[in-house]
Amino acid sequence: MSPRYYISTTILIGVLTFAISYWQKKQTGREIFVVFLKVVTATAMIVGGVLAIVWLLAYLGIAQSGFFL
Repeated sequence: MSPRYYISTTILIGVLTFAISYWQKKQTGREIFVVFLKVVTATAMIVGGVLAIVWLLAYLGIAQSGFFL
């Protein structure tokens, strides 16, 4: 994968973390870190779900292998 995807994902997670922290009025480092962990977990679950669906479609022969990449 291109480094721009990693950079854009990092920026997205940072912006989401600070936006949610501001919205929920979190102020301490620990509270912001908990929000960060939740954002990273949610992002990982979404990406994992998409990859699982892609793998399943390829396995069932509905889509070609590697069509998502």
